[in-house]
Amino acid sequence: MLTKKQLKLYKYLKHYFKENEIMPSFEEMKNYMNIKSKNGIFDMLGYIEWKGYIVKPTARWRAIQIKEICSKCKQVIKEEVA
Repeated sequence: MLTKKQLKLYKYLKHYFKENEIMPSFEEMKNYMNIKSKNGIFDMLGYIEWKGYIVKPTARWRAIQIKEICSKCKQVIKEEVA
């Protein structure tokens, strides 16, 4: 299960990709999340990947891929927002 901040970043990634067909840069993620350090974004992405929501190839940050999530997990995400 994602924390509130991780969920916010995950939803931003999905929305940004849907609108632009490319993933946001670290700078764009940092600004959206109102975080001063790119290291905070790096850590959040690492945890989101570790929890199985994304795949991020090494040294290719705009190549982040959103994993297809099981229907049960989608339900959890919907419930977390409410």
